[in-house]
Amino acid sequence: MGPDAAGAPSEDSWGRARCGELRSLTLSRVANTIAAVHGVIFASFVDYVAARHGSDVASEILSDQPVFLLSEAYEDERLLALINRASELTGIPESELVHQVGVFTAQQTFARLYPAFFAVAGGTRAFLLSVETFIHELVRATIPNASPPRLHVQPLGDDGVTINYTSSRRLCALLAGLVEGTARHYGEEVEVDQTDCMLRDDPACVFEIRVSPGMLAA
Repeated sequence: MGPDAAGAPSEDSWGRARCGELRSLTLSRVANTIAAVHGVIFASFVDYVAARHGSDVASEILSDQPVFLLSEAYEDERLLALINRASELTGIPESELVHQVGVFTAQQTFARLYPAFFAVAGGTRAFLLSVETFIHELVRATIPNASPPRLHVQPLGDDGVTINYTSSRRLCALLAGLVEGTARHYGEEVEVDQTDCMLRDDPACVFEIRVSPGMLAA
């Protein structure tokens, strides 16, 4: 499944979440951490920049970067610096750009790399309820230096989930994008309401997510 224009996120998608007022977020405040980010996030960032902003912009952003390997993890500071550089060159606020990367990563990269997980889940709600067990635990077991965020996902009625997200990176915009990208993969729609946010000094980011059939659903 390659990147295409249909995967481009809408301008108001991240604004629906309560943390949307933090579009001018300065990510440097979360750089003081020894954790490492899975190489798949870096690789997806590279693909996103090239697909959405063209090879010239991608070359300028990535000129001093290595080839990112899926079998490795890389320091948080490197990802935050790349986000900052991409924001400056594209004019997209950092948190909106992170959200767009999340949409792209779920809809394009994860769907390509983990087709069995997507197929078994069969829909957005079931996938979200299993993501911590099946994907994050696999990452922790196979790449010891990688530190994916901790997600506590619980059912919310018959059509939704509640996600508690904790991470020293405080990249809740990325999670919101991943949720939206997952729904797009399944042809579904999601309503995302962020009730708590670590960027507002809450102890965790809390999302209430409702899933509904999309126009492409059977």
